Amino acid sequence: MGENIKSAMYDIFTQALFQPKSPADFKVQYMILFPPAWAACSLSVNLSWQIVPFDATRIKDVPDNQRGIYSFVIQPGIANHPACSYLLYVGQTARNFRVRYEEYLRDEVAGIDGRRPHISGMLCKWKGYLWFCYAHIEDESLIEPTEDALLAAYLPPTNIEMPGKLHQKMAFLLGT
Repeated sequence: MGENIKSAMYDIFTQALFQPKSPADFKVQYMILFPPAWAACSLSVNLSWQIVPFDATRIKDVPDNQRGIYSFVIQPGIANHPACSYLLYVGQTARNFRVRYEEYLRDEVAGIDGRRPHISGMLCKWKGYLWFCYAHIEDESLIEPTEDALLAAYLPPTNIEMPGKLHQKMAFLLGT
């Protein structure tokens, strides 16, 4: 995988406890953009995405009777740009989207002391700019393979588990 990377983008994440105050609070973390993986992505289901700002006041906008795939994206909201988003995380739920959304709200409150500091960091660092995107998948047997395909295509920087051998290749590539 490493020798075929066509492009890479550097993204800045804070070293401070999720509350950057100056440029000195930041470190560089890799976000890999790999067009061959995008072209190879093949899904056995059509996804119809919905998007909700990630905020406790928006919990009622998330369905409590659907399951499927979700992601977190950052949208800076500068100058009404229609398509400026950065995908950070892809996940799946066999529960419903609202339950999963509520779990992320608890992760945000837990902060650095939570069970998943990499998730809490994402939620706190990008507060006010983070969006929860979800796509219902009727056939539950298609949820996991769809998540695996999206992980392989997007290589989201906040996911620490990748499907199959991709996990080893990413660890090698990033030196982790």
